[in-house]
Amino acid sequence: MALFGLGKKPATFGLDIGASSIKVVELVQGRGGYALRSHALVTLPRDAIIEGSIRKPEVVTDAIRECVRKAGITSLAAVVSVSGRDSIVKRVPLPKVSVKELADAILLEAEHHIPFAIDEVFLDYQVVGETANAMSVVLVATKKVKVLEYVAAVEEAGLDAAVVDLDAFAIQNQFELNQPGDGNEAVALIDIGAAVMKTNVVHGGASIFARDVPFGGNNYTDAIAARLGIPFEKAEAAKQGQEVGVSWDDLVPALEAVSRDLSLEVQRTFDYFASTAESERIGRIVLSGGCAKLAGIEDFLASAWGVPVEQARPFSAIDCGDAQLSDAELHDLGPVFAVALGLGLRTPGDKST
Repeated sequence: MALFGLGKKPATFGLDIGASSIKVVELVQGRGGYALRSHALVTLPRDAIIEGSIRKPEVVTDAIRECVRKAGITSLAAVVSVSGRDSIVKRVPLPKVSVKELADAILLEAEHHIPFAIDEVFLDYQVVGETANAMSVVLVATKKVKVLEYVAAVEEAGLDAAVVDLDAFAIQNQFELNQPGDGNEAVALIDIGAAVMKTNVVHGGASIFARDVPFGGNNYTDAIAARLGIPFEKAEAAKQGQEVGVSWDDLVPALEAVSRDLSLEVQRTFDYFASTAESERIGRIVLSGGCAKLAGIEDFLASAWGVPVEQARPFSAIDCGDAQLSDAELHDLGPVFAVALGLGLRTPGDKST
């Protein structure tokens, strides 16, 4: 399982298998940087993936095939990711050891930090800091059953899972490409998908804290459906601003109630981060995922958290000329495709330890 870094770009593409949709992004790398070759999105029924588990493999596999076909992608090498409570990320201090000794040291240390049986997980790590006598390592563990479940869906679609990453790191990849100068402050990258909220706090090009919690856009949709007594599908369309005979004013009480719950969830994450960080303070929040597009959410959360909040702009450093998308379309698509684009930047063997 390869997890970190960026490298030269062979013929891979990003495949984001989300709870509500499949998204793909194919990039090409030239002398001037990256260009968008293709992208596509195919929605999934709500019961296809539940709590991060693929409950209807055939439906998911068919959606993957359709999305790849829709984008016109011919490469078979997909870069995929997982998220949720089956993964854990920890920053661990270690005494300085040689490269040869590091793998054994990581295995011993993992037994103290990973709440899963070691033989049930894939382990990976990245050295993110060193002094004369010590080193700081980001340790990652993901349950094998979760990874193999997603890899099986990809392979059943006739593709190869060339790299398996975490959603949180994919978000970091695209952020660092598009905002490379932001290394002087800790930035919380928060991707709020349909079912899971992924937080990755980055500073100086390294992840210093990551946490996933089961909270997402479906919380908003469920609240709307319950308050107005309408089906989930109609509530989802109304949430997205579609004309379905529901006024926005009728949605506001449900949206505000769930946004307060969201704010509390993020505060718990920040409190947990504060308990693990010596002196770091989050200076800015960057939102991605479908919830980042909710009207007024940036202002609401900025007021609640007391720090600037902005939307992710994953396409800002990408040449999108051939895609024939307007600036408004790129702004609208950006938060939704942040994970897929971050995956599209990955390539096999690009990790360096």
